[in-house]
Amino acid sequence: MTSTMVIAVPSAIKTFNWLGTLWGGNIRLTTPMLNAIAFVSMFVIGGLSGIFMASTPVDIYIHDTYFIVAHIHYVLFGGTTFGIFGAIAFWYPKMFGRMMNETLGKIHWALSFIFFNGVFFPMHILGVGGHMRRIYDPTQYDFLKPFQPMNTFITYGALILGAGQLILIVNFFWSMFAGKVAGKNPWQANTLEWEAPSPPPHGNFPGPLPTVYRGPYEYSSPLVAEDYLPQARRLEPQTAAAAAH
Repeated sequence: MTSTMVIAVPSAIKTFNWLGTLWGGNIRLTTPMLNAIAFVSMFVIGGLSGIFMASTPVDIYIHDTYFIVAHIHYVLFGGTTFGIFGAIAFWYPKMFGRMMNETLGKIHWALSFIFFNGVFFPMHILGVGGHMRRIYDPTQYDFLKPFQPMNTFITYGALILGAGQLILIVNFFWSMFAGKVAGKNPWQANTLEWEAPSPPPHGNFPGPLPTVYRGPYEYSSPLVAEDYLPQARRLEPQTAAAAAH
């Protein structure tokens, strides 16, 4: 029990690292960022419910109930799928040279976020109420009959959640042909992959290899007016000296 609860320590460190990265930043709520924030939120909820399960006296009661189903989906589904959704939108212009539609991306994010919580958060309540996993007809048990409306709500939420993924599929394939042509660095990122054309040719860089002048995380640099400073951007010595003063 103790060793399991200690898992919360590195998990909390990761979470505070993520939040610390956002703190004070110039946040743009693009589709990748919204999905990244959703990932952190879902991971936190799943992690907190995991602490309950790590406590043996509590786990005796909630073991093999819907509480376990809620926990595992918040950590694995919420903690990975939202990350995948964000990664698809972020790397799409690098893969195909076009941007995914932002409006459709945000609608897909909103539906996924709302109905994911609508499906899995009530399962915590069902689990505490004693609702077992792997049960084909909960109405056979009198103590579970009051929970049936919640089960019905979860079912409708799951259907809408699944249907909402059609928006992502449509956006993915439609943007291949009709999406806005991506610029060289559409996300204002600092790392070297955005120095290559999109999609990258054989060898990544068709011309001379870029020269790296600094690390990949030079955001809010006092040397430039912009909020980002790519690794391969060369600053003139007098410009850098003037900005430093």
